[in-house]
Amino acid sequence: MQKVPASDESGLELWRMIRTIYRSALKKLNSRLINERVTFSQYNVMLAVSRNGPMPMSKLGENMLVAPANVTGLVDRMESKGYVKRRRDSRDRRVWVVELTPAGQRIFDKISGSFTHYVARIGSDLTREELGSTISSLRKVSRKVEELQEL
Repeated sequence: MQKVPASDESGLELWRMIRTIYRSALKKLNSRLINERVTFSQYNVMLAVSRNGPMPMSKLGENMLVAPANVTGLVDRMESKGYVKRRRDSRDRRVWVVELTPAGQRIFDKISGSFTHYVARIGSDLTREELGSTISSLRKVSRKVEELQEL
């Protein structure tokens, strides 16, 4: 199979398609989040804590690629809504750990369930072979994006 030359316009079209897919899915997720009165950043906190369990504020900031002051304000707002709670780390009392409350977990599960159902249908018009090929191709694209040093 012949590879596409780096100067080919198809690279730009690939970028446009990935961007369009991402934006469309994000728009639908944001619509769902608005219905639940949750911001995208708050959902990302819920996602990180749900996946990794209770985590220190510093690690949460690293996970979300945001400054510590932004994490503090975000967690403050979420705590006032009853979505998360903070507690001192039992091994290091200087460290605050963030965890989901039962109410936060319920909202996260509700949103994630809807989004998971939506995402599951994305490839429903493709055959198994087309879906496998698309995923394989996108993995190659992802590796190349990580590999390239410059923009």
